[in-house]
Amino acid sequence: MPTSLDDLTPPWQSPTPLGYGQGAKEAQFVAAPLLAAAALGLAGVVAGAKDKLFLLSGPTLLVLVLSAMSLIFSIQLAYHARKFLYSRQDVYDWYEIGSSDEQALRKLRIGQFNDFRTWRKYNNRANSCFNTGSVLLAFGVAGALAPGDDSTQRVWRWCAAGIVLACAFGEIYWQRKLKRAVNERARQTVRTVGQGGPE
Repeated sequence: MPTSLDDLTPPWQSPTPLGYGQGAKEAQFVAAPLLAAAALGLAGVVAGAKDKLFLLSGPTLLVLVLSAMSLIFSIQLAYHARKFLYSRQDVYDWYEIGSSDEQALRKLRIGQFNDFRTWRKYNNRANSCFNTGSVLLAFGVAGALAPGDDSTQRVWRWCAAGIVLACAFGEIYWQRKLKRAVNERARQTVRTVGQGGPE
């Protein structure tokens, strides 16, 4: 039995969960610039201070710079990715075509399918850079808090560094847990109307 062209046309695509695109946008365009500025600001403090004020000023400086660069790269990737995320309703609004124009709809569905795959690829990379940058920032802050030979209030600084390190490892655990939950939900999502399924 021959297969119809509509059966070969990919379905409309949507993020899972549906708010994933908006959530990623908030992290990459609001949080990432602020965290990158914090990393660069702290790197300037570490670079300008006497070496003996910090336990490991060189490695701390390196981790802070890597954090800032990772966060900035996250912004760049997210900016590129965001151009490829749009919904079926966006297509209907912009092209003003009716459901009877099957040939045009088929082409637009193929285009949205390919663009969504591009968005997902670059957005996943942006998320990885953001997560890496935020964890590196925590390690950099912990390194800046660890007291050197000339520091005063050593006990307080060690306590603060320990708290930040504990939070950094908690962040790593949290990131992995969230990623597993999103992947599991994506596998369980039933394809229905409006979620990439048949109309």
